[in-house]
Amino acid sequence: HAAAGPDGTALVLRFGAALDRYWQLPARREEAIALLQPVLERPDAAADPALFAAALFAAVEVAQVFETTLRFAEQMVQVCRGLGDDRLLSRALDALCMATILSTGDPETGLRFGQESVEHARRLGDDQLVGECMLSYLQAVFPAPPGLYAEAIACTERSGDVYYNSALHNDAGWAALLTEDIPAARAHLEAAAEANRRIGLEDANGMVNMGLVLRAEGDTGGARSMFETALRIGRRTGGYRDMASACLGLAYLAGDLGNWPRAGLLHGIAQTFMSRAGIPWDKAEDTHYRQKSLDQARAHLGDEQLEIGRAHV
Repeated sequence: HAAAGPDGTALVLRFGAALDRYWQLPARREEAIALLQPVLERPDAAADPALFAAALFAAVEVAQVFETTLRFAEQMVQVCRGLGDDRLLSRALDALCMATILSTGDPETGLRFGQESVEHARRLGDDQLVGECMLSYLQAVFPAPPGLYAEAIACTERSGDVYYNSALHNDAGWAALLTEDIPAARAHLEAAAEANRRIGLEDANGMVNMGLVLRAEGDTGGARSMFETALRIGRRTGGYRDMASACLGLAYLAGDLGNWPRAGLLHGIAQTFMSRAGIPWDKAEDTHYRQKSLDQARAHLGDEQLEIGRAHV
């Protein structure tokens, strides 16, 4: 109702800032950005710079087009640098850190923004803010030392921030997967799943990571179930990135079983979803899992046959 009228700009921005956590849930992101983006681009949107910046943060969190995410994050940092509000600036730098990583696929590109964000949050002594900002920063320094994950998770436990506690455990589990510490990966991912159960959240990314743990443990059936469930969640929420990762997991399993034509086809489907998401593959995922599987498929099928299979997507 507020977005429909030209006099509702400030009210829309207030709602946007207040609802950012709620709208981060996958099923609400498309709705949120459709309401927020046109209002943020009105001439009077920046009349109250602090409110404008807070609403920009909400838009960064929910935008599905990553060029938009990066533009809003850069705009937010520019506004916040002139406000003298360390809390808002910390969140702005956090948003820019993640937007930069997503737009390039290279964690190091967001490092300086993530580092500055965490420095501001630590000076404020705000556990909730530190936990939020460290989620992006830890991806920028990925794979991060376990001590940093422990610090960030402890912050979320003290603040009671279950949502970010889950996300941090999930990322710690992914880091453990990359070092092939499967018991540690399982422990973190089980903690993430328990946190998600507490707030009623279905996390496709966490399910893909647990599928990789089960694959490493030799539980092919369990891994397939996790990947298929993640794919269904991605289809329901429109999460192209989640669908791509789930299809990659199924491609790995097809390769494990020697079904290379199916593996090639699933790689093609995964690439199609990533192209629709408009972002590159995560650097660690690409080098540790995806390229190895593609190389194996190419060795069994040959370049021409692999491309033919992938072209049928």
